[in-house]
Amino acid sequence: MWTLGISTGIGYRHPIVETLQPIREAGFETLEISTAPQHIDLSSSAALQDLKRQIDQAGLRVHSLHAPFGHDVNITNPDASQRRAALGRLHLAIEALAILGGKLYVIHPGGEDQRWVWEREARMALAVEGLLELTAACDARGLTLVLETPLPHLLGGSLADFAWILDQLPGEGVGVCVDTSHCSLGGFLFDAVARFGDRLVHVQVSDNRGVSDDHLPPGQGHIDWARFQRSLVEVGYRGVFMLEVSGNGDIGSHVRAAAEATRRLFTA
Repeated sequence: MWTLGISTGIGYRHPIVETLQPIREAGFETLEISTAPQHIDLSSSAALQDLKRQIDQAGLRVHSLHAPFGHDVNITNPDASQRRAALGRLHLAIEALAILGGKLYVIHPGGEDQRWVWEREARMALAVEGLLELTAACDARGLTLVLETPLPHLLGGSLADFAWILDQLPGEGVGVCVDTSHCSLGGFLFDAVARFGDRLVHVQVSDNRGVSDDHLPPGQGHIDWARFQRSLVEVGYRGVFMLEVSGNGDIGSHVRAAAEATRRLFTA
């Protein structure tokens, strides 16, 4: 029904090139690029061009890239110098996506700083300001900025706040990514698909046990996957079913387990 893809974040503790062969051997062809600092060097065009050659040689293609995210990458930071530094890293990631041949630039509306609730209106405004700048940079390179539903305790983590931010951004050139784990932890996974279905261009798929963002393969947690698949059909979703799962230790075994779990899901 949908193309099945996987994030290289399944091996984010390792250099990205170490994930390529295990991913291909498990039958995947479509990638989302993780931008964890130890995983990929966004600052070297030469290294990225070499990575593109290795991805092509492995018979893989880049579909999307997850923008840098964390406490130190926060476009809503009230400190202007830190905000500009964050935007600098995010611009590098846009260039990386263009070099690697992908199209979707997936980004959270804020960082991991939970102090945003003390300055809610100002932080929401800064989110829009930064996202507009990044949208323009994506447009200039023929890329689509895709706003991801964050964890419920983070900025934009409620459906109302996410919708408000989305409404301030252009209708053309900006899509929505529903993260199944984030939305299920907030109790609004199916509401999110229905509400943003007309702008839904990407899904990041992982399961959880109802407490934390576990990044489990589908079927290993509590999400109702049959209902989720029906909800995608109802809104006419035509994008990639992108696994965003993780694991410690051998990359190959975790990739194979994720592939097997997802194929069982589709078979069921």
